[in-house]
Amino acid sequence: MKTCLNRWWRAAILTTALMSLGGTLGAEDVVKLHVLPTLGEKDDLLVQVRLTKSADNQFMKVVAASSSYYGSSEMVLDGQGTSPVTNVKFRSLPAGWYEVIGAVYDGQYHMRGSARTTVLVVARVGN
Repeated sequence: MKTCLNRWWRAAILTTALMSLGGTLGAEDVVKLHVLPTLGEKDDLLVQVRLTKSADNQFMKVVAASSSYYGSSEMVLDGQGTSPVTNVKFRSLPAGWYEVIGAVYDGQYHMRGSARTTVLVVARVGN
């Protein structure tokens, strides 16, 4: 229980930080997230991250968090050379409501933009 609570707090703090530290560019200007809004328990969550091309895009982090799960993926980007679409997969998620957050940073790790969405992972019945 303590681990789940710690994960929840980490997710809550990260969410608050991402929301409050956004620069002058909005989420729609730099990064967009696309996910299926509902999944079955133990399914993989595929997050499609769409980035606006910019030489300033140097680092990206994507987080999926619920009360019982925390997962993150970080990657170095190649500015203008970065693919406009990147897929991030979180495997075999337990049931629950998830907040998915994506953020893009410049070379000094200043946030250029962020986006967030929610996903419901539904428990399977009759296994």
